[in-house]
Amino acid sequence: MKRHFLYLLFFCIPATMQGYSNTGYKQTPIDTLLDIPAPHFKMLDTEGKIVSLADFKNKVLIVYFWSTWCYYCHKDFPMVNKVVKQYANDTSVAFLFVDTREKSAQYKELVQKDMLKNNYNFHVVFDEKGKDSIQNKYYTEFGTIGIPTRFVIDRNRVIRHKFVGYDPDLTEEQAAAAFIRSIEDTKKIAPSRH
Repeated sequence: MKRHFLYLLFFCIPATMQGYSNTGYKQTPIDTLLDIPAPHFKMLDTEGKIVSLADFKNKVLIVYFWSTWCYYCHKDFPMVNKVVKQYANDTSVAFLFVDTREKSAQYKELVQKDMLKNNYNFHVVFDEKGKDSIQNKYYTEFGTIGIPTRFVIDRNRVIRHKFVGYDPDLTEEQAAAAFIRSIEDTKKIAPSRH
């Protein structure tokens, strides 16, 4: 019982505190543009292919951290799926779903079942084990404090927007509009000439 309580205290509660960071300050407003270099990464996808940040050169990349056990990730997915479908023919935008912090050794099978069950065609990659032997290497490098968390990265590999959690006060349409606005604002940022 004590172990279950500690799990809730340290993992579930931070993941459900939409709009707050671990410092207690309210999340950066949606319209605020960030300027944080994206961590370089290399992760395996569901087909065993290595996927890296460099693969998305000249694209706006949305990196979405989630887990199969995450209730709020699944609450957020229908809205996210609509946005993914809206950009399906836009070659300047890509989505990457990072499965992280799994508790089961069979997490790869759980991801496959989850995607099939919900009919999602997300490009899923698997986070790697971090220093603490937990599947959280890139979760940590991105500075993620809970899931779901999505990052919008510009064509210069700079994080421009970060959204933590799921907001039950927003309708699916409102959440999608805010998400789309962040993508469109990021698309307007000119690529550097390096």
